[in-house]
Amino acid sequence: MRERIGKFEIVKMIGHGSMGEVYLAKDPLLDRPVAVKTIRLNASFAPEANARFEREARSAGSLNHPNIVTVFEFGEDEGTHYLAMEYVDGEDLGAAIRGGEHSREDLLELLAQACDGLAFAHDHGIIHRDIKPANILVSRRGRRAQAKLMDFGVAAVEQSELTQKGNWMGTANYMAPEYLDTGKALPASDLFAMGVVLYEILTGGRKPFAGETPASILGAILGRPPAPFTPEELATLNPALLALVDRTLAKDPAERYPSADALAEAIREAAASLARGPGEVPAVRTLVVGKGGKGQCMSLRVALRQADPGMRILVLPGLYRESLVVDKDVTLVGEGGAAEVVIESLQGPCLALNAADVRLGGLTLRSADSSAALQALRGRVLAEGCAFEVAGGPAIQVAGTAAEPTFQDCRIGGAGPVAVLVEAHTVARLEGCEVAGDFLAGVRAGAGARVLLHGCALGGGRGVGVHLLPGAQATLEDCRISGQAAGGVEVEAEARAELRRCRILDSGSIGVLALERGQATLDDCELGGHALAGVHGAHGATLTLRRCRLAGNGGLGGSITDQGLLAMEDCELSGNQEPAVLAHRGATAQLKSCRIFDGKSFGVLCSWRGRAVLEGCEIYGNAGTGAKVEPGGSLLLVRCDLRDGKDTGILLLEDAEATLEECVVHRNARGGILLAREASDPILRGGNRLQDALIRETASGEGVKVAPVRKA
Repeated sequence: MRERIGKFEIVKMIGHGSMGEVYLAKDPLLDRPVAVKTIRLNASFAPEANARFEREARSAGSLNHPNIVTVFEFGEDEGTHYLAMEYVDGEDLGAAIRGGEHSREDLLELLAQACDGLAFAHDHGIIHRDIKPANILVSRRGRRAQAKLMDFGVAAVEQSELTQKGNWMGTANYMAPEYLDTGKALPASDLFAMGVVLYEILTGGRKPFAGETPASILGAILGRPPAPFTPEELATLNPALLALVDRTLAKDPAERYPSADALAEAIREAAASLARGPGEVPAVRTLVVGKGGKGQCMSLRVALRQADPGMRILVLPGLYRESLVVDKDVTLVGEGGAAEVVIESLQGPCLALNAADVRLGGLTLRSADSSAALQALRGRVLAEGCAFEVAGGPAIQVAGTAAEPTFQDCRIGGAGPVAVLVEAHTVARLEGCEVAGDFLAGVRAGAGARVLLHGCALGGGRGVGVHLLPGAQATLEDCRISGQAAGGVEVEAEARAELRRCRILDSGSIGVLALERGQATLDDCELGGHALAGVHGAHGATLTLRRCRLAGNGGLGGSITDQGLLAMEDCELSGNQEPAVLAHRGATAQLKSCRIFDGKSFGVLCSWRGRAVLEGCEIYGNAGTGAKVEPGGSLLLVRCDLRDGKDTGILLLEDAEATLEECVVHRNARGGILLAREASDPILRGGNRLQDALIRETASGEGVKVAPVRKA
């Protein structure tokens, strides 16, 4: 057994299959356990398999949900591809079904949780393809069991060779009829597989479509109804559960539930009807709080004391000066919307949530001291359409590692050190939220925390929009961060940020800053109007930009220093006041198929010991030299076009290096390449077209045209 895979220290093997092994390992940087899954790809399909592995692994890594096993990292080590995932200490759902320690209601709730995770994946355009009990892990957090879907996309990675041979992907017993007919998996195909798992829960592990061979199993799925329940099984099942099975296992995908969310709701309702018994009518589940004829309680404190778990508490319009601990699974919803229902605390949090499942809707939480307006201590939390107002503390504080809050369409305002504080090793999700207060940080994630922002807007604060402390992770999708005095996103040591389709605009500092081996990946993002730089990395940081636009920054476009790496592909850098790209002090800038134009200064600057490698790039229309290499710097240009600059195409100083291969340098106002008096000649390889003059500076400071020297 290997001692290390990638950076991960192997502890022991915990599973194996035909395509690889699964190990319990340790992340030495964060000192946490991880599961490392190795995947062996056949060399005969290496190009396709490698590309598919990276695509599927990246998709799996983008899923951040309490009911999905998190993928931390993927890579290749000595020919072995691997995925590093969250380690879940528990059993799979198949073992839970066979073990008999969980009640049927508990197993149905676990299946509903798995559907919650599946719904999140489907919303992000990802189909699992291999739903089965072995891919649903069950862990226990306190007294509450939790389901986590695993191997999103991994089945596709492992089966990439099989698709070359025209075979299906997945496990025979769980394949949907339409997939067997067409070879194309749909979201409804995952729901059919969930139906098979449901059948197993109700029968103690028996499968609805049985056979002695894979071919006979597939024939049963295509041509026969599910095996009937035995009389003993029917005695324990009510009509709601039977109808649920019929619909989930329908041959026609259009007859199944329309979404995984809908299936989860149906499972929970069927489980509730099972607990009630046949013919039993559910009790009234709403309690009304407020003054007037409808109010049953005058205060929320009294209502919470009287409420049974699962009840809905309707809060009538008004101001409620209370500080509450919510320790029951309840729903608190305001009548008329957040503007009309205000819970105000003069001391302490407005709501401290310490229950397994709490839902909030249409409330304003207002804290008058330095306490949080809402404090999430444990359990699943869903807050929709709420507003949070604070005078000096965090608006939202995620303080417990067992808390899993989601905030949808919420507004956060006020002043304080941070709007949303996600403390160490906790998780939080914000969707469609707005942060517009005078905060030092809009969202701050502590060491090892994970946060996902989708469709959010952050602006106007006196600090940064998103601040990741060492080891934190954040994913931002379709977000806008603007007008932050100290910058858009700051990534500290070993932290990781992924930004997709985001606009980071008009800060008083840097759009995205990565420090001390921090990592930031940006896809289809826009960064403009920043006083110092669009992006900047230092101290071994890695910045990766694809299809991004860095325009109109008051300082640099993108810069990298101190052994860092800036990698840009298909990016556009225009109208920046300082150099569009700066590499300094042992750092490397790698640009492919990028356009650098209309800048107010240099296009590319390789400062002391800075290195830049450009392939297939265009540099044109800049006020300063297209590419300047200072003492100790180096520049490699491959198939690049430097044209129409208002100065020289390239400026090479003494003790600097430049290599051009198949490049075109033309129509630059002061010449093609200017060599300082002590500068070495550039190395020219293969088919360069230097249509502008090569000029060397003399001792008197004059420029003299010289013939280019070609070196091998």
